Amino acid sequence: MRRFGLVAVLAGLALSVGGGPLSAQVRLTDLVFTAGVAGEGYWGNFPSVSVPQIDSATSAVAGTGDFSFTGIVSLLARENRNRKLQVGFDGGLRQFTTGGFQLRNYAPREYYGDAEVNYGQFLGGGFLDVTMAVKARGIADRPPMPLYLQPGYERYIATARFIGRTPGEVFFDDFDVGVTIEDADYAAPKVLPQLDLLDRSSVQMTLGTTARSGRSPQSDIGDDTSFRLSGGYRYHKYPQKGLGIFRRDHAIRAGATWSLNRRASQGSAVEVGLEFVHNLSNSRRVEYNFLRINAVASKILGENTIAQFYGTLAWKAYIYPIQDALVPGEEADNASILRVELTRFLGSDVSGSFGLGWTKAETNIGGNYFKRFGASFRLRVRPEM
Repeated sequence: MRRFGLVAVLAGLALSVGGGPLSAQVRLTDLVFTAGVAGEGYWGNFPSVSVPQIDSATSAVAGTGDFSFTGIVSLLARENRNRKLQVGFDGGLRQFTTGGFQLRNYAPREYYGDAEVNYGQFLGGGFLDVTMAVKARGIADRPPMPLYLQPGYERYIATARFIGRTPGEVFFDDFDVGVTIEDADYAAPKVLPQLDLLDRSSVQMTLGTTARSGRSPQSDIGDDTSFRLSGGYRYHKYPQKGLGIFRRDHAIRAGATWSLNRRASQGSAVEVGLEFVHNLSNSRRVEYNFLRINAVASKILGENTIAQFYGTLAWKAYIYPIQDALVPGEEADNASILRVELTRFLGSDVSGSFGLGWTKAETNIGGNYFKRFGASFRLRVRPEM
């Protein structure tokens, strides 16, 4: 019930901030429906500490069907260019059928729903952006390894970010500073009480600066290049994990991102990022160093087709040897992901996408990994607003 109460609070806040006769201001600015099917294969031989039964399968296959929707509702008049107030929402359902397990084949079902209120305001020296969100996810008949699915949760997030111009004649054009507060409550049925160990409260602070060249600041059309440096500090508190001394994590992050936008002249865009994380904890088993390279690229092929590539390569090294098990998904810094997707627009409101994806992610035993390969087809409908 807590999730529905927070949704009501967010909606009430949005209405009160918007003020005035909302019947003339509320409008649906974006709405997308997506339906798809996929086939996936998984490899690994790692028992899971977060399911009631341990399976001895070394591989598994799965077929899935999914449906999702996402939308944005604006609560300010179109002519108001100094402020924005909008409500975003999305939800979905994914049903699996599996094969290859030894004890029995599973039929997991995932479902989720998100809602957020976003308020933005131009100030004298920049732009203030504030977001409050609630995210909920559930899963039925969750399978063991090698087909790992994250357990259900409720997450409550508040983020504030300020973007301003860099003073004086310096190389970087603007700076941004932000803070995010999050509370995550994982669903723990009676047969899986250990999932309560995942509950956490977090605070994250970020600072960044960006240099741009090419496109005029007064125009959204044209080619440009940008380079961004960023850093941050993250604090995690686990109220259910520990005996007397509860687990506390501290992480320092540093990163750089380079992007090249040639959509106007060549129909292409590339972004490459590098990120380093140093995680310290009062639980030595989860102290580690982490390096990640992210890459995103897109290319327009003809009038109606776009090719896209998404890549994440991750290296994780524990500072101390790992001897006891981790709960799958306990550490977020663990996955390498590659995906290519070809999208063709079938009309003004409809597009179809075919994609291939590969994942290598950490299991519940620190330093051991499982792999996934899959192919998918999705149909998207975006009605004209």
